[in-house]
Amino acid sequence: MSGANPEREPELCEHCGSPLDESGLCWSCSGGGFQSGSSPVGTAPLDRSELAKVLGRGVGDRAHGAYSLSMQQAEGMSHLREEIGSMVEQFNASQQTKNSVKQSSERNAVKLLPELGPTKAAVASVAQEFLSLGRSFAEVSFFIARVHPRVGRLSSLVLRVYAPDEASAVDVIVGTRKRDFKSYSDGLYRRLRVSLYCWDGGAVVELRNAVLCRRGNPLKRMKVLGPSKFALILPEKTFQLFKILEEARLSGVNPAGEPAVDPLNVVRKYSVARLPFTEKFLRETGHLNRVSARYSAILRKKLANGDGRMPRKLAEESLVEACHTEVPGFVSDLVVNRYRLKASEMNSLVVLPELEAWRRMDG
Repeated sequence: MSGANPEREPELCEHCGSPLDESGLCWSCSGGGFQSGSSPVGTAPLDRSELAKVLGRGVGDRAHGAYSLSMQQAEGMSHLREEIGSMVEQFNASQQTKNSVKQSSERNAVKLLPELGPTKAAVASVAQEFLSLGRSFAEVSFFIARVHPRVGRLSSLVLRVYAPDEASAVDVIVGTRKRDFKSYSDGLYRRLRVSLYCWDGGAVVELRNAVLCRRGNPLKRMKVLGPSKFALILPEKTFQLFKILEEARLSGVNPAGEPAVDPLNVVRKYSVARLPFTEKFLRETGHLNRVSARYSAILRKKLANGDGRMPRKLAEESLVEACHTEVPGFVSDLVVNRYRLKASEMNSLVVLPELEAWRRMDG
C-alpha cells in the first residue's frame, strides 16, 4: 500500500460497485478470478487439473463435485435452492434423507436449469429423487403441490346451475373457502367451470345464490347432498407432474441410458419377497436365485429406456420374462398340477393375483 497513489481513486465495477484490480477484473463478479467459461448460474468453476494446481495435490471426482457445487451455490443458485428446500420439507422423511435429497436435487437441477427454468427444474429434480426412494407417484404429486398447486391440478368440474336471483353474485365454496371459477351463459341457466386439485377428493362443495340443475352435471364426479350442496368424487390422478418429468427427459440433459429412477431402489420396492407364493414355488424348484438375478438385470435395462412407463409395469414384465427364461416349461406344469392351480392365474411360476401387492404400493 506504500506505493499506491492516494490521489487516484480506484475504478469501480459498473455492475456491483466493487473495486477493480490492476487488470481491470472485478473479483466479486468473476467468482475469485475464474474467467474460463461460464455456466447458467454464474462463472464456471475450475476443472480438475486447474484445481489440482491451485491446491498442490490430486483431486478426485467426489472432491471436485463438492467444489463445483459450492461454486454454483452463489447468488444465481439462491432461488433454485429455495424452491428445492421448500418442496423437500413438505415430505414425511427423516432430516438425513431430506438433506441428501436436497443435495442430489441441486446437482440435477443445475443441469436442467437452461432447458426448463428454475421452477420446473426444481420440481423435476425433487420428484425424481423421491420416486427413486420408492415413493408413489400420487404421494410425490401431493406433497409438491403444496408448494406449487399447479402440479396437483385436475381437470375442471363443469356445473350446470340455475341462479334465481340474477342480481346476486354466485359463490362456490369448497370445504370452507371460496374457489375461483368461470361462468358462461347457457340460456336460462349458467355453466360454472370450477378448478379442482388432487387434495379436493371428498370435499363438500356448496353453491351460494344458485341451485344445481337436474340434468347436465357430471354425476360420476359428485355425490349430491342437496339442491346446492354435493361431495366431490375424484377418481382420476394428476398428470401435471408426469408432463414435467417427461419434459425433463426429452430435454436431453440426462446422460444417455441413465434411468430417471434408481434401479436398485425399484428392485427393492418390487421384490419377489412381496409375492409369497411365487417366492415359495421358485424356492422349492431351486430357481429362486437365478430368477432373482435375471429379474434384476432385465429390470435395469427396461428402466434405462422405459419410454415414460411406470416402474411397476416394467417390474411385472421383467419378472415374467425372467421366469420364462430360467424356468423350464415342464417345471411350471408340474407345480400347477401338484398344487391344483388355475392355469389362467399363472404365468410361468408367477402367481398373477399376487401382483396386486405391488399395485397397492402405488396407491
